[in-house]
Amino acid sequence: VVPEGKPSGAASLAVVNHGPWLLAFMLTVIILMTVCGNMLLIAVVFAHRSLRCTSNCFLVSLFLSDLMVALVVMPPAMLNVLCGAWVLWPAFCPIWLCFDVMCCSASILNLCVISLDRYLFIISPLRYKQRMTPPRALLLVGAAWGLAALASFLPIKMKWHSLGHWSLSFQCRLQVTLPFALVASVLTFFLPSSAICFTYCRILLVARRQAKRVAALRLTISIVLYCPQPSVNSERCLAHRQGRRALKASLTLGVLLGLFFSAWLPFFITNMAQAVCECIPMALFDAITWLGYCNSTMNPIIYPLFMRDFKRALGKLLPCCSSQSPRRPSPVLSLSLRNSGDPNIASSPPSPLPSDPTQPPATATDAVNLLDAEHAGIDLPLLLPNQVDTLD
Repeated sequence: VVPEGKPSGAASLAVVNHGPWLLAFMLTVIILMTVCGNMLLIAVVFAHRSLRCTSNCFLVSLFLSDLMVALVVMPPAMLNVLCGAWVLWPAFCPIWLCFDVMCCSASILNLCVISLDRYLFIISPLRYKQRMTPPRALLLVGAAWGLAALASFLPIKMKWHSLGHWSLSFQCRLQVTLPFALVASVLTFFLPSSAICFTYCRILLVARRQAKRVAALRLTISIVLYCPQPSVNSERCLAHRQGRRALKASLTLGVLLGLFFSAWLPFFITNMAQAVCECIPMALFDAITWLGYCNSTMNPIIYPLFMRDFKRALGKLLPCCSSQSPRRPSPVLSLSLRNSGDPNIASSPPSPLPSDPTQPPATATDAVNLLDAEHAGIDLPLLLPNQVDTLD
């Protein structure tokens, strides 16, 4: 029923009139969130000495590429969407296209390098510093940016992508042939994403294997120190705790991989389909492209979310990010690691063993901070040195 005196299309016309303003507001919010999030985390790394380590070099490179996406790529893309044409300096169009491909490719390749770094840390935490030296870390970062630059500036400047052309009468778009779309997609997405899946799945398998060994270690310690006669309830409780940690690790990796593929996989599939038939509506292609851009918005939220050092540093700057104090290392495992003779482990003195037999036994997984296992982005149980070496 339409109210008297009001045309039936008044409401829909009002929505249409306010549509560009709503779209501009949403895109502006995305840009501001991306800029603020990545700049904040880069500043946090440089402001805290404890975060200035080799592994966080890869995160800084990721945040820098995402920041360039927000500052260089997103604003012209927003004008392209809102105005329906390229309204900036004509000669800037091919330069912007090059930066678009380079920054997005660098973000994806940095994610691949981060997964490789975490994989190396998990399979051999005691040898990580010898293997991942600062020169090697810088070499990996330079390789990621170099490959991204070669996949963008070189083929666009040499017009290897063409078919493509741009003009002021239409939007600044990169129209590519199918061979170029296939080669670029394989180099900048499908190969890196396959490496990301392999490394994270391998990390999950190692985590489960470690969980079983730590479960046996905890049960042995509890039997020797606290309960000569093991009970069925203690074994069930132990299995339940290990199951919860394995589930948490699985969910964490699921979130990381799920958000990454949901952001970029539709774009690369659509880009190849557009190269075949040129039948993708412009509005749909823009929406899928901005979905890929939003991966740069999510990265500074997802990756530090699972890392205690970042959460502590952010908690000092932002009260809303403050968390509970970290758990103290297990006294039993700290003593065992200290007696193993490795000076790089268990730098803090162990606490005395509890004398109260009614107190629950100290858990080996509470010592996860001793080897910074949160570096992997998931809560992993910890192995003793002789057990870690068996994974190499």
